[in-house]
Amino acid sequence: MPFEEIMLSDEMLQLANGADVERAEATSISKIDNGDEVVVRTMEVPKWLSNTDVTKHLVGSGKKARLEEEYECTITLTGLGSGTKDPTLPGFNLDHLLVTLKGSDIRQLGRVRRALEDSLIEYVIERTYPNASTENTRNMSTPPCLGRLLYALALSNANASPKTKDHTLHRTILSRAHYPMSHLIRAYQAARQHNRSSEHEHYAPPTKKVWMNIKELPQDENTGEFHGRFLAGKNGSLLEYYRTKFHCKVEIFGVWKSGDDDENGLEHDSGLEVDPYVLVTSEESKSCVDRCLQFIEHRIREHEEKWGVSRRAD
Repeated sequence: MPFEEIMLSDEMLQLANGADVERAEATSISKIDNGDEVVVRTMEVPKWLSNTDVTKHLVGSGKKARLEEEYECTITLTGLGSGTKDPTLPGFNLDHLLVTLKGSDIRQLGRVRRALEDSLIEYVIERTYPNASTENTRNMSTPPCLGRLLYALALSNANASPKTKDHTLHRTILSRAHYPMSHLIRAYQAARQHNRSSEHEHYAPPTKKVWMNIKELPQDENTGEFHGRFLAGKNGSLLEYYRTKFHCKVEIFGVWKSGDDDENGLEHDSGLEVDPYVLVTSEESKSCVDRCLQFIEHRIREHEEKWGVSRRAD
């Protein structure tokens, strides 16, 4: 009888303690149940987004039963914020939320994962713009945490696939694009309208794919301030350089305040705490992002040496 083994992510391959073991178990399980092969896939939710409110948003108010019926699968949430009380479940002691999907149709598992990812994006948008379902999209900027979320989801998705061979940490990966924000909000509004009028058939708006990676920013240990505006250059001159030289869009999140003279402008607070960071994306190729990151890394190291600041260790 066929037996499918799920490939582990890079973090899971470096097992060091009980939490890592639990994550590996949750991702590698394959079972044979009643003669049917059960395929297992997982989705890891970032630690900063792992709480009971997010769990309720994902599967509360009957959503779990509807999703399981529509996609013919089972959904189990464990780890931080899940509210799970069964210590025998894989991932019970994880420091982040783990969603385990089981079913006999791998295509359906992909669809339900997409529905859950859409739900997480909706959560971030709603926290940033409480009236997003009806507001004009023209003046809406990207929520500071959205890039981190999309990058984390893309990594989690790739690492959960048996076809993935590259499991290196912090690698450039193909991800859902976060821009233009107006398009994302309009898609969110359309999804809200559709899903309110239909018990099933989750609406998945078309998405744009880009190559994506993030870079952490140095911090002053004395003041706690993160340094990142230097990467934009005077009047945003470096942002244009990234576009023309590397064909990359570079955005620095978490360092801009109202009144800053930069195209990043005022950042809208979602109440979700994430460290400031640099988001690098390209529609051209993975190599464009990697070359741009090398340039940015060089600039950061020069700044660290000059100003005595440093980045947190991974």
